Amino acid sequence: MRAEDLRGRLRRRPFRPFRIHLSDQSAFDVRHPDGAIVGATAIVLPVPGDDAPAAVAEDGIAVSLTHITRVEPLKSAPAPGLN
Repeated sequence: MRAEDLRGRLRRRPFRPFRIHLSDQSAFDVRHPDGAIVGATAIVLPVPGDDAPAAVAEDGIAVSLTHITRVEPLKSAPAPGLN
């Protein structure tokens, strides 16, 4: 996956939530454009804590872009206020 492709998804207006699938069979949802940081070779994704609401991240995971196997849109509405 190219960094520019991910940045394009994050910049899209209206923003459309998406799921990132990784080579280890795990997946992460990006529900807001501020929910990921894309670098040249990796993406940082938030990881919610066990006791925190799903929207609150207590940590983050850096994933090499080479481990992204596919990105798919989520079947939810665009993030509010991001039109």
